[in-house]
Amino acid sequence: MNTPDTPLISIVDDDPTLRDDLRRLLESVGLRAQAFDGLDSFLSSHRPEQPGCLILDIHIAGCQGEGAQQCLRHRKIELPVIMTASRCDIETVVTVMKQGALDFIEKPFNEQLLLDSVHHAITEDQNRRRAQAWRQDLLGRFDTLTPREQDVLRWVAEGLSNREIAETLNLSRKTVEIHRAKVMQKMRAETLSRLIQMAMVLGILKLYDPES
Repeated sequence: MNTPDTPLISIVDDDPTLRDDLRRLLESVGLRAQAFDGLDSFLSSHRPEQPGCLILDIHIAGCQGEGAQQCLRHRKIELPVIMTASRCDIETVVTVMKQGALDFIEKPFNEQLLLDSVHHAITEDQNRRRAQAWRQDLLGRFDTLTPREQDVLRWVAEGLSNREIAETLNLSRKTVEIHRAKVMQKMRAETLSRLIQMAMVLGILKLYDPES
């Protein structure tokens, strides 16, 4: 049974026979699929909340003079993209991958290779959506902190001790301990390592760069 959370595979290709064959292949393994003859028709039907992926022919025109991938990027469409083409040189493949394509598959398709790529793209999209939802949830928790509690969280994430935070913020150590306990409670962090992980997701604490 299809639900709004069921992944939808969008096919954009100007070859009607290939579109139909590809749609039937995907549906034969239980996947939802829809086909379009151009990028504009796909864009007019796209809903950001709809999970899935996009199978896009490399020669499909973009919009307003842009290439298709640039158009998708400027429209902030984050679906994983599988690029396809009948004949393509290595330089072009490298270019489309650098522009954000998840995979490139040459026509005529190896059906199993294509299906594997689609399943991988669906998994990537699900992971991205979960990560975004997790970050939004953390932002909501962070917003419940008072400005002083947010300050304490930032310094805790930087690795300062309660004594060092107290000196930095000109507070008593006991006050810092109270703020820190409230931060742990409001952020729903069971451990310090969990709190630091949350700070990294929120961008409060940057990943360690040994060359910086």
